[in-house]
Amino acid sequence: MKYDIMRLDWDTEYFGVSSAKVVLHEKLEECEFNQLLQGTEEFQFVTFTNINNNPFNNYLIGKMTSSFLVDTNMQFQKKITYKSEYSSYLIESSCEEINEVIQIASEAFNYSRFFNDPNLDIEAAKKIYANWVKNSFEKPDKYFILAEENGIVGFLLFSLKDDIVTIELISLSAQAQGKGIGTKLISTLENFAYEKEIPVIRVGTQVDNIQAVNCYLNKGFTYNEKSSVYHYWPRKDFSYER
Repeated sequence: MKYDIMRLDWDTEYFGVSSAKVVLHEKLEECEFNQLLQGTEEFQFVTFTNINNNPFNNYLIGKMTSSFLVDTNMQFQKKITYKSEYSSYLIESSCEEINEVIQIASEAFNYSRFFNDPNLDIEAAKKIYANWVKNSFEKPDKYFILAEENGIVGFLLFSLKDDIVTIELISLSAQAQGKGIGTKLISTLENFAYEKEIPVIRVGTQVDNIQAVNCYLNKGFTYNEKSSVYHYWPRKDFSYER
């Protein structure tokens, strides 16, 4: 399949508008893009993710919709072949709710496609990472690494699927910046992957987040792919070919 259309129940409930995500895996022809748009008719808010930033798909999105670019997402990966030398933090699955983690998440993230969309409520956008973390507690498929240095000063949230570890969020409190705690969090994850014989760790970040990009490169991650992300709010006066 060249594309997938997925209903986003969480986004629908959180923002109060019927939401969907469209992932473009390959180059589409104009007739195929028309068919895709018909499949999104019922939704008020659609996110397009153009995998590998295919230029013709970018052209079609710009020509045939009122979409606008909100993010360029960079994906990195690291192959795990040895155990890290750094000391490990505690890893928990089905973790009970921790207020310190929610607070760190609510204050730490400055880059998000949700901040780049004037159609979304800015206060709701600011709280989205705190809600993301809150909804990850007590889930058996979600794992937290907690950085405890006289209290919780950072965390790393990750998930497992198909023998791949994916970092979902990593965040430190303001006072923990520049003290090597982020390195310890990632090293703990690398040790976990090594012991579980999981060969690859993946992570994504915004192209504007230069600090995160440099951090992952310095930690031995390599660039894997780039995707352009658009938000689409269908206009009533727009009609596509049928």
